[in-house]
Amino acid sequence: MIEARHTVSGGLVADFFSGFMLGRAFREIRMHGTPGGDGLPLLVLANHFSWWDGFIQYRLNGAVFDRTLYTMMLEEQLRRHRVLNRCGCFSVRKGTRDAVESLRYCCGLLRDARNAVLLFPQGRIESMHAQRIGFGSGVRYIAERVPGAGTVLNANFADYGPQRKPSLDIYYEVVPPPLQPDSMEELYGDFYKRCRARQEEALWNG
Repeated sequence: MIEARHTVSGGLVADFFSGFMLGRAFREIRMHGTPGGDGLPLLVLANHFSWWDGFIQYRLNGAVFDRTLYTMMLEEQLRRHRVLNRCGCFSVRKGTRDAVESLRYCCGLLRDARNAVLLFPQGRIESMHAQRIGFGSGVRYIAERVPGAGTVLNANFADYGPQRKPSLDIYYEVVPPPLQPDSMEELYGDFYKRCRARQEEALWNG
């Protein structure tokens, strides 16, 4: 696996894309949630709907949680975009024995309260209008081994409405430990359903 690095140059790249470029791509960026998780390492679970997703999380983390953010991504993608390794991305090779090494690495990061680790449970980009977010076995593996971490549930939606450029809505909710291996998918599914309903209501009333 490719372990994560945090370098000055990587931080500048992440700041540029999560700040200036994200601001250019979206007409408005709104965050909805209540901060929490003080003193805890954080496992961040998010839907994966666009190229921007990692930078959305970087912006959310900087604005709300102020942790050192690490992101798991597919190894073939990280090899194509090696600069992301210097922004805190580490690799996983799904469906191989090496995937366990990546999960162990993730668990090690989550034993440090200064860290947050971002996972996309879907493992691939899917429509933000998906009715259900499927979870692989990796989340269970982590929840069983690092029960003391907090969980950040995150769902992001981009909508145009009557405007030329889309707006971005970032929803998040902090769940205190312990992590629950048997109910993580259901927990996220309920959160995602509520966020979708709130987003649709806002568009309807807007």
